[in-house]
Amino acid sequence: MRCLTPACSPSSERLAVLYPHLSNMLVTSSGIDHQLLNKRPRACLAYGGDKPLRYNRLNCRCNASSFAGRVADYASSNKTRNTGGAHQSMDDKVQRRLEIFHEGQDGPPLRILPIGGLGEIGMNCMLVGHYDRYILIDSGLMFPDYEDLGVQKILPDTGFIHRWRHKIEAVIITHGHEDHIGALPWVFPVLDPSTPIYATSFTMELIKRRLDEYAIKSDGRLKIFDMRTRFNAGPFEIESIRVTHSIPDCCGLILRCCDGTIFHTGDWKIDESPIDNKYFDRTALEQLSKEGVTLMMSDSTNVLSPGRTTSEADVAKALMHKVLSAKGRVITTQFASNVHRLGSIKLAAEASGRKLVFLGMSLRTYLDAAWRDGQAPFDPSILVKPEDMDLFAPKDLLIVTTGSQAEPRAALNLASFGNSRSLKLNKEDLVLYSAKVIPGNEIRVMKMMNRIAELGPNIAMGRAENLHTSGHAYRGELEEVIQLVKPQHFMPVHGEYAFLKEHERLGKDSGVRHTAVIKNGEMLGVAPLRNRKVLSSGFFPLGKEDLTLMYNDGDKAFGTAADLCIGERLRIALNGIIIVSMEVMRKEADKRHWQKGSDGPQNGLRGRVKITTRCLWVDRGKLLDALHKAATAALSSLPLDAALGLIEHTVGLALRKVVQKYSNRRPDVIVIASEASQSVRNPAVSQNGISIDEKRRTGSIQEKQVDAKWRSKQKQEPRSAFLKTQTSRGGNHPSFLKQNVKSKFHRAADEHTESRNGAKEEMTLSSPKERTVYNGSESDLLPETPNSLETVSTESLTEEVLRFTGSEVNMTTRSTRESSADAGLMEEKAMDDSVNSAKMSSPTIRRKWKSGEVLVLIEARKQEENNLQQGQGRKRIWKAVAEALAEAGFERTPDQCKTVWFSLVKRYKSSVEAVNNGAKNFSFYDAMHVALSGMEVVSNKKSKE
Repeated sequence: MRCLTPACSPSSERLAVLYPHLSNMLVTSSGIDHQLLNKRPRACLAYGGDKPLRYNRLNCRCNASSFAGRVADYASSNKTRNTGGAHQSMDDKVQRRLEIFHEGQDGPPLRILPIGGLGEIGMNCMLVGHYDRYILIDSGLMFPDYEDLGVQKILPDTGFIHRWRHKIEAVIITHGHEDHIGALPWVFPVLDPSTPIYATSFTMELIKRRLDEYAIKSDGRLKIFDMRTRFNAGPFEIESIRVTHSIPDCCGLILRCCDGTIFHTGDWKIDESPIDNKYFDRTALEQLSKEGVTLMMSDSTNVLSPGRTTSEADVAKALMHKVLSAKGRVITTQFASNVHRLGSIKLAAEASGRKLVFLGMSLRTYLDAAWRDGQAPFDPSILVKPEDMDLFAPKDLLIVTTGSQAEPRAALNLASFGNSRSLKLNKEDLVLYSAKVIPGNEIRVMKMMNRIAELGPNIAMGRAENLHTSGHAYRGELEEVIQLVKPQHFMPVHGEYAFLKEHERLGKDSGVRHTAVIKNGEMLGVAPLRNRKVLSSGFFPLGKEDLTLMYNDGDKAFGTAADLCIGERLRIALNGIIIVSMEVMRKEADKRHWQKGSDGPQNGLRGRVKITTRCLWVDRGKLLDALHKAATAALSSLPLDAALGLIEHTVGLALRKVVQKYSNRRPDVIVIASEASQSVRNPAVSQNGISIDEKRRTGSIQEKQVDAKWRSKQKQEPRSAFLKTQTSRGGNHPSFLKQNVKSKFHRAADEHTESRNGAKEEMTLSSPKERTVYNGSESDLLPETPNSLETVSTESLTEEVLRFTGSEVNMTTRSTRESSADAGLMEEKAMDDSVNSAKMSSPTIRRKWKSGEVLVLIEARKQEENNLQQGQGRKRIWKAVAEALAEAGFERTPDQCKTVWFSLVKRYKSSVEAVNNGAKNFSFYDAMHVALSGMEVVSNKKSKE
């Protein structure tokens, strides 16, 4: 065979290639194997079934010499080639990875390009063309899998459709299911403004409603066609034929042009006794077979199911039997689009004397569309409103609900949780599951049915009940139609890839010579049918486009998986996320301090680190501790002049390693580093350059002496004598503690401390998974233990306060206490501190409770117990306690007093057992014991009276 390229010399020995996957490839005159040619001029190739076929319509414009040079260059650059991956041969790689589409008037005239629906269930969308003129058959969506977190709809590549809008001359819709019309609100705007949409009348009602929901104007582009009526759309003369399905007005399409006829079945089954008496049109297929069919494309959903589908009339009989035999309320769930079954349910309701109720908007949507089109089985106005169900006895109701696939907001699913306002399930109910569980929904549907069973209703579901029949043909029906049409080429559509391959095998077994299975994005060409006696030349692979799935979250968000961060959502859900906020401190004063070697490293950074985790097991805070240590070590290992980007990278890498070693997870780590503001000082250095740790060691001698005196006196006197002594000193009011606890020096120190605290930031323990520490010195931040009466730490009472009030306890930075040697400088420092604090925009600090305040609080609350027993309100009681604290020199609100009091009570109760065992771990145990004992005496006395 001579080369088919007109530009090539007639004496050339180059021969056309049969198929890319054949091993015995012919060699050109230049000795180059055509199999190595991926970027070959497609006009130079002719494909045949078993032997080369001269294809005179090809009009190659290539130059022979330049062509040979390109072949040689490509061969030299591909001497070593890998296979296309596991279970994929080199030939398959060549066949699948064609560079570009075959466009223009060269090549086979009939061309198929699926955009969705092949290798998956849903998102049916296919381009069918004659040369470069195309029509779009269906525009459906696909529902997400469990991996597509936060997504409600998966849509075809609208960007590709927009790029090809000048080639798409019409859109033909086969029927009104969501997997065939659901993507129209996104596809419609990207088409050319003059591109019409064709559909049957019932389907068009659904399309109009869908476009109205998204405020899309049709502008006269919606066209209605009737069955068996021919009309022109794009390059084809189109005729629709009636097929039976689970929705009204479902049709198959016959596409005729001068170069052949294509038959697209749509979704179909053969129902021998349909509810609406509209039968599968076998006559049209017999006539089509006599014309000759170049290509047939058929639904493959149920190719693995042997036999034939049952009729919808059989389901109607089963429903009638179940409803008539039910004694209580009947609840049925089904696909909302199955209008035929709604008619069967209405007949069963009439036969049993029940009123019909719809729960779910989609049920009413399909019924209203059928009513407007004149195909509704009954008038929607006869339905009982959900809010009027209580006016009828349960035995007089038949309720139809949505939720057959356990959709989160569907009526039946909400009722299974007990959250539905309209439907409350009980033991007398009968639930009829008149639907099929869609693959992928099995787990959540069974969980819903388990919840319903726990509530008590009887459930009827399963194939044995005969309450559902599929709308897609079984194997026996598929084989019958193939043998009836007798196509020369057969290509299965609509199904998983395994379904498509099995359907292809069925086509070969039925006598079809040329069959093919392609994937989304692959263009397939079909050579023309010349006459009945001359066979076609077979399929012609024309290229592959890498299509991109589009996603919608049910609202405004629309875009690719990267735009909606689908992979990131799943990764965070599985591995968690860590967010780190760092304030890096490297001021000159701090550097000088570190060089002196007080606390910080000689050549490292310090800073305040806050770590928050989500979707991550923290092992009761142990992982957080490890993360803080790792962050601290990573930060201190960096030089003082390290850039913020380097700090973030280093800390993030360290934290990832910690989590991977701790729990074998790879969380996302987000580190946000910033330079510390001027108001934030090194936590280890006071304002005058003296180490805070040193000041803590010296402490306030006079305050410690007051506390020690109170404790020694408490041990020396019996509790009764102690009470008498205190009462004789101060009467019924706790102001006697004012002189003992608050010396003049003590008050001055408090005022100085408050002015110092005004310039510091408040540290908050917001959740068990969040913690704020200073680099290298967490103890510098946390307050002292309760064993030291120097300060009452609210951290020690955090757990009790959280349990009682449900709120959070703010953890403040430690108040700096001056030693006795610094007492003379307080007055001089106060003015400077007040000026500095005015310049700093830090939040207001909540002062910590000192030991003296707590003792006043305990005594005041004990004194007010008598007033409480006399009937005074609790708000008045806590107001009196706050006033008592104010007289003692402590400013506290009633709510603060109440919170700390109940924290003390909780702590006291938890310490009783430890005290009985000889260990005292609560500093205010004795005072609380005296107060609670006295309050119990008052309470008992009042009860006796």
